[in-house]
Amino acid sequence: MQILVHCLQKLDDDNSLKDYIKMSSKWANIKEINKFNSQIAKAQTQGQIASYKAYEDAYTPHLNGYCVGLDERGDMLDSFEFAKLLKDKTQISFFIGGAYGLGDNLRDKMDKLVSLSRLTLAHKIAKLVLYEQIFRALCINFNHPYHK
Repeated sequence: MQILVHCLQKLDDDNSLKDYIKMSSKWANIKEINKFNSQIAKAQTQGQIASYKAYEDAYTPHLNGYCVGLDERGDMLDSFEFAKLLKDKTQISFFIGGAYGLGDNLRDKMDKLVSLSRLTLAHKIAKLVLYEQIFRALCINFNHPYHK
C-alpha cells in the first residue's frame, strides 16, 4: 500500500513524524509531498480566493488513487472507521489544506472528506494527528495490539 500525504507547510521540520513513518513501514510506504511554494506564499497574502486557486494548482496534478481531503466540514470518523477507509486500497492520498483550508473546487474532487477535529489545527499538529491515525489504522487492519 502506498500512502501519500500532501501538505502546504512553510517550515518542514517534523522529526516527530519519522517515528510513525518507520513504524508503519512494515505495512505501507508513506511519502510526504510538501507543495508549499512562492506562489502559495504570495496568494495567502492576497486572500482566500487567490489562496484556493494556488492550492488547487498545487494539488490537482497529484489527485491519484483514493483521494481524501482533510477538512473541518468532513466526516468525523473514529479510529475503526478510519481503518476501514485505508483497508484494501493500493494507493491513498491525503490532502491537508493551507491557511484557508481547501476550496470548494478541490473538495469536490476528493473521494472523501474527513475531519480530524472541529477545531482548526496548525499544520504541524494536523500532520501529527494524521500520521498517528494512519499508524493506528494499519495496526487495526493488521491485528497489531497498538490500538488496544
